[in-house]
Amino acid sequence: MSRLIEHILRKAKNNKVIKKAYQSTVNSYLNSHIGEITPFNPRSTSFEKRRINLLVPSINQEHLFGGISTAINFFDQLYKYEQDSFRRIITTDAAPNSEDLLKFSGYTHVPCENDLDGNSQIVSFNDRYNKTIPVGKEDIFIATSWWTAYFAQRIVKWQAEFYNQKPKRIIYFIQDFEPGFYSWSSQYSLALSTYLYKGEQIAVFNSSLLKNFFNNHGYKFTEEYYFEPKLNSSLKKHLISFDKMEKKKKILIYGRPSVARNAFALIVESLRIWVWTQPNADQWEVISAGEHHSDVEIGNGVVIKSKGKMSLEDYANELKESALGVSLMISPHPSYPPLEMAHFGILVLTNNYENKNLSESHHNIYSLDNISPDSIAAQLTKLCTEFEGNKKAGDKESMPDYLSEGEQFLFIQELSEKLK
Repeated sequence: MSRLIEHILRKAKNNKVIKKAYQSTVNSYLNSHIGEITPFNPRSTSFEKRRINLLVPSINQEHLFGGISTAINFFDQLYKYEQDSFRRIITTDAAPNSEDLLKFSGYTHVPCENDLDGNSQIVSFNDRYNKTIPVGKEDIFIATSWWTAYFAQRIVKWQAEFYNQKPKRIIYFIQDFEPGFYSWSSQYSLALSTYLYKGEQIAVFNSSLLKNFFNNHGYKFTEEYYFEPKLNSSLKKHLISFDKMEKKKKILIYGRPSVARNAFALIVESLRIWVWTQPNADQWEVISAGEHHSDVEIGNGVVIKSKGKMSLEDYANELKESALGVSLMISPHPSYPPLEMAHFGILVLTNNYENKNLSESHHNIYSLDNISPDSIAAQLTKLCTEFEGNKKAGDKESMPDYLSEGEQFLFIQELSEKLK
């Protein structure tokens, strides 16, 4: 394809017809917009009560896991200390349907055109061209991604100017270093800019590891809090003692081809080496969970079988049966799958990233500095040998706080006071 384009460009230099056609084609595909920051315009309202607003991309069932689920849990916990306040969830990227709203039975779905003062509202603001959303003088905003932080920072500036008041503090719920989701680009720069905001911004980090990463890189916020991961409560119901787990020669990989930081291609290339260095590779089953993709033949009679996004019950069953796990995260976020796998007795292979080393968290986790295909394949072979030597689940050590029923956001009452 690149040679064809080069050929057309050479011809275009001396042929006006080809040059015009080429320019027309390029212009038709030219995208000069940044979709994430489609204008998010506020309007005034007579509503004067204090209201906590969660800006979140979506609450749809297909998105209601991981980061979004954690953000909503945080929002719910904060609201317990805000009983004199109203609350509102604003979705910026997708509108929920009737089934999605079933999990939010305490809320009323309100069109952005309406200016109602009822408590517990959900406003879909993904389709916002030429539309506005009511913002009062006492509205407080919680951002959950870089583009929602971008919106919140602009809204607070407008709010201060329109109502002639001091700018409100923003809560920035940070779950990864989001500029890293992009190559050096417009989005990279915009995501980075939200951490450099000059106004008052309270950062809430998903893990001490992530907070330390930001601190190490010199990012400063008005106040900083962090919380540590906990095992999903629904998944925890399926957790049994290690001696009752019947482990099989099965490798569970966290396979998300569409998410670059999970390095799916690197995992596959590593397995392509492993199948020829592992003496009995054809006796092992390789399962991919996380996102549906085509099955992948990796040689020597071994196929990566895609299970896609499974129910929690099916995922728990795979965790109980699998002996080995491979889950990469090329970012400072700790990532949930390695911790889940380790606590279900799986010997897990993952990667270090700057200050992140999950092998310090659990004896079942093996974390590599060098994550080349050769190094991953070599370590995977060692883990196969280790498992075949005892045929049992991994180490019984666990992270007590990860499994505890205690409060995850221990700082939340203090944070609530800082907003007043």
